[in-house]
Amino acid sequence: MTPDTPPHTENPLTAGLPGLEAPFAALLEMVEYPRTHAAHLARLHVQAPGGVLLHGPAGCGKTHLVRQVALQTGAPLTVVAGPSVVSAYAGESERLLREHFAAAQAQASEGGRPSILFLDEIDSIAGARQAGGEQTARLVAQLLTLMDGATARGQVVVVGATNRADALDAALRRPGRFDREIHVQPPDAQARLHILRHCTRALPLDASVDLALLAGSPTSGWVAADLTALCAAAASAALERPQTGPPRVAMADFARALAAVAPAARRQQTADVGAARWDDVQGLAAVSLRLRQAVEWPVARKEAMRRLGVRAPRGVLLHGPPGCSKTTLVRALAGESRAAFFALSGASVYSAFVGESERRVRAVFAQARAARPAVVFLDEIDAMVGRRSGGGGGSGSGGGGDEVRERVVATLLNEMDGVDGAADSDGSGVLVVAATNRIDLVDAALLRPGRFDRVLYVPPPDEHARADILRARVAAMPSADSSVAVDVAELARRTGGFSGADLANLCREAAMIALRRGVVRGAAQTAAVAMDDFERALGVVPPSLTADVLRFYAGIEREYA
Repeated sequence: MTPDTPPHTENPLTAGLPGLEAPFAALLEMVEYPRTHAAHLARLHVQAPGGVLLHGPAGCGKTHLVRQVALQTGAPLTVVAGPSVVSAYAGESERLLREHFAAAQAQASEGGRPSILFLDEIDSIAGARQAGGEQTARLVAQLLTLMDGATARGQVVVVGATNRADALDAALRRPGRFDREIHVQPPDAQARLHILRHCTRALPLDASVDLALLAGSPTSGWVAADLTALCAAAASAALERPQTGPPRVAMADFARALAAVAPAARRQQTADVGAARWDDVQGLAAVSLRLRQAVEWPVARKEAMRRLGVRAPRGVLLHGPPGCSKTTLVRALAGESRAAFFALSGASVYSAFVGESERRVRAVFAQARAARPAVVFLDEIDAMVGRRSGGGGGSGSGGGGDEVRERVVATLLNEMDGVDGAADSDGSGVLVVAATNRIDLVDAALLRPGRFDRVLYVPPPDEHARADILRARVAAMPSADSSVAVDVAELARRTGGFSGADLANLCREAAMIALRRGVVRGAAQTAAVAMDDFERALGVVPPSLTADVLRFYAGIEREYA
């Protein structure tokens, strides 16, 4: 490498198929069988398979897989990028699609090897018709007609690729069209090691580089394209670092690259809960510790857990009064852990289209499994999947009704039952974290062992916790001189019934009182908060946790302990 030569790393799959051996064999069989076993298929009255759907995260090697099969079999290959077919002119998209099918049929040899028509990003031209417009309906109808004709003659094997299989129109996934679906998984640790070795074979590596370590938990959930980008970024970091002698790529360069390169699956994460740190969570040390253990220990202490026969939890349910930092705990988890975050709420799940709500749930869990280690956050889970026996039209379901709610609950149960299987050889997987103010309204099936393994009560702050919360907030404010300084202990004593959110409101109100005083005096820039400001704020901001509310939640805590 020289400073004026950009680092170059090839596609790691060109030297083999690490982690793709099983999908390769399955796809090869679908293309080869019509030629090599034609007589047997005819004797058994079995129609030659016509379509294969490859689905998996972006960058996992679906396109390369198809090209390798075409190369291996000698089958003519027609590649169609889905977005290139879509046109703004009426009828143009359908015409382009017909031309591509005609070209693929023309390339097939009579009585011999079929051709391959590869529809990349097929979801862009074959989305669910009920959720699309008139053009989507016409394009899907045309594709169905063309697939029925091509596959019936056995001349063309249609291969579709997508990272959003649930977005496809259901008619495409019926037998006779896409007869076979192949899930292309992200590479496991061993496959990632092979890919990294291939990526770095032309790089001058320092002795400090440990590829086996890099292939472990630091790159869990990464696909081949991500690992290629990682190696390129490490090479760039080595070029930028002053070195004596010829530049070499060191482990420190890979550390910088890991911080700079975001894997594709995590760029798709849906959660935007805001950044926070564990230090921002005051008064909840025990709950914070148990939540951190659920996320961090399956990775950091995987060998000890395996030796003791301890299974990583599938789910953690946070419950307690409103305003008591449940969301802050999740924000800290998002900000401090290495896990990708995905969020679901009632507002984001429920749809007026039949089946769309369930599809959204499945899609988020599929993205989380691809990006593992990952956390799926279910906010206000009682509003999203309340008790199915409650009746009354599904309040809070966004018009979904009881029937839709039951289907969403069933889908969520199926997905939660499957997240344990998402753990890979690194011991990392998918953790579901939910928050609710009313655990008594959550469907009982979700609370059974094996789903939400940890049910953590987030209590209202006691006097000591209130002092911690107030101390942290007051420390961030410009305060007056010691003669009128804020007495945090006194405020903590007088704020019984205040939640964490109430205390934040109290501090904001005290700051506004101080600012108004500064404006009146013409000294807004030097305004400082004094104890008197808090005295006045106490008269404006009432506690939200009344005695009745506290008694109710005390009973809930005992019932679900």
